[in-house]
Amino acid sequence: MIPAIDWSAIIFILAAVGLCVFMLTVPRLLGGTSKGFQKQENFESGVVGAGTARIRLSAKFYVVAIFFVIFDLEALYLYTYAVSVREAGWLGFLSVVIFVVELLIGLYYLLKLGALNWSPADRKPKAPRLKAAPAGFNMADITRFNGIEELETDPTGKVPAQLSGAMNKNNAPQSTNVKID
Repeated sequence: MIPAIDWSAIIFILAAVGLCVFMLTVPRLLGGTSKGFQKQENFESGVVGAGTARIRLSAKFYVVAIFFVIFDLEALYLYTYAVSVREAGWLGFLSVVIFVVELLIGLYYLLKLGALNWSPADRKPKAPRLKAAPAGFNMADITRFNGIEELETDPTGKVPAQLSGAMNKNNAPQSTNVKID
C-alpha cells in the first residue's frame, strides 16, 4: 500500500505532465495553419528587422556593461548588509566601509584612466586659452556688414537657406496679392 504523502506527489507530477501535454497539443489542433514569407519574417516590438545582428560594437559598450555588473553586485552586497546590520555589528560595518572605499578607489582609477570618457573632446588635450588677441587681429574687420549682398552670396557657391524663396531680386520680401478687407 502506498502512503497518502506519496499519492499527493504522484498526482502532482501527473497533473504537471498532463498540463504540459494539454498546452502543447490543443493549440496545434485548434489553431490555424498559415504559411508564407511574412509569417516567417522576424518581428520585434512592431518593427520589422532590417539588416543583420552581426554588427561591430565599440569596446566601450562592453566596458560599461562590466561596470554595471560590478556596481550591481555592490548594491546587492550593500543590501544584504543593510538587512543584517544589527547582527553584523561593528566588524560588519568596518568590512562594508572597506568594501565601499575599495570600490571608490577603483572608480577614481577608471576616471583617471579615461575609461568612462565617451566624447572625443574628453580625450584630446585641451589647447591653452589665449590671454590676448593675436597680432594684427581687428574685430571690426571681422564683424563689418557691407549690405544685403553679403547675405545673398555664399563663399561656397551654395544658395543660403535664407534665400529659399523669402526674398526676391529687389531685396524686398515677396508678397502675395491678397486683399484684406
